[in-house]
Amino acid sequence: MAKEDKYSIKNLKADFPNDEACLEYLFDTFHSRECSCGGRYSRLKGKENRKKFQCSKCRFQISPTANTIFHKSSTDLTLWFHAIFIFSNAKSGISAKEMERQLGVTYKTAWRILKLIRESLTQGNFRLRGDVEMDEAYFGGKGDGGEYNKNYSKVMYDKSKVIAAVERRGQMRAKRVSNVSAGTIREFIDENIDLENTRLLTDSSNRYGSGYNRETVNHKQKQYAKGDVHINNVESFWAHVKRSIKGTHKVISKKYLQTYLDAFVFHYNNRHSDRLRFDVLLSAVVK
Repeated sequence: MAKEDKYSIKNLKADFPNDEACLEYLFDTFHSRECSCGGRYSRLKGKENRKKFQCSKCRFQISPTANTIFHKSSTDLTLWFHAIFIFSNAKSGISAKEMERQLGVTYKTAWRILKLIRESLTQGNFRLRGDVEMDEAYFGGKGDGGEYNKNYSKVMYDKSKVIAAVERRGQMRAKRVSNVSAGTIREFIDENIDLENTRLLTDSSNRYGSGYNRETVNHKQKQYAKGDVHINNVESFWAHVKRSIKGTHKVISKKYLQTYLDAFVFHYNNRHSDRLRFDVLLSAVVK
C-alpha cells in the first residue's frame, strides 16, 4: 500500500484534533458559510450553544449534527470520529466490548455507536459485470443433523441464508435471504448483476436454472478450478466472515445479520486504501 493510501491515528488527530474541528467539518459538509440574506455563519459561543452556528445578519441558527448519527448524543465528537476510524480499520469486525475499552465509554454507548455506523452503510446500486462469482452460505443455527440426518431439515431451516456475488478485481454484494430457492437466486441476480455483460461463475447447483452465460465447477467431484473457472474469491469471503464472527462477535442475531454483512462488504469494496476507506465511511455516516 502506497504511503498516500495509509491513514493512521496520527493523521486522524491532525485532521480532527478537537470537537470544534469535527463540528466545522460537519457544517462545511452540509452547509455554505454564506447565508442567503448576505450574512455569514459562524460558531456560537457559550456552552448551551456549543454545537450551533448563527448567521451574522438574520441570526438564523443551524445545528450541523441534526439528522446525523451524532444528533442528541452527549458523547464527544472526537470519540465518535475515533470510533469511525477504528471501525474503518477493523476488517475482521470489532465488538462493542472492545470499542468500550478503547473509547472509555459505557457498553451501551459503544454498542449504539457501532449499530448506527453499520446502519449507515449501503452496498451500492450499480450492477456487477465481467467475471462474477456467486455462491450461497448458511450461518448460525443450533444442533446437528442427528443419527441418519433425521434432524437435518430443521437444522438447515433454523440457519440464516445468505447469497453473495463477487466481481473479480471489483466489488461485491451480499444479502441475507429467507431461502435459497431458484426464485430467490434469480431475484438476487436480477437486482445485482448485469447479465448481458457477465460471465457467471458458480458451482454445479441446479438452483440457477438457465438463461445465463454461466460456467461451473463441480465440488461434489472435488473439482475446485477448471482453468479460470472457480469461485475461490467468494468462498474466501465466506471463510473470512465466518472466522470473524466466531472470533470477534461470537454470535449475531438474524435481526442484525444484514448490517454486519453490509460492514464486511464495505471493507471488501474499499480494501485498497485506508485513507479512502475512512473518507467513504465518514461520508456515509454523516449523510
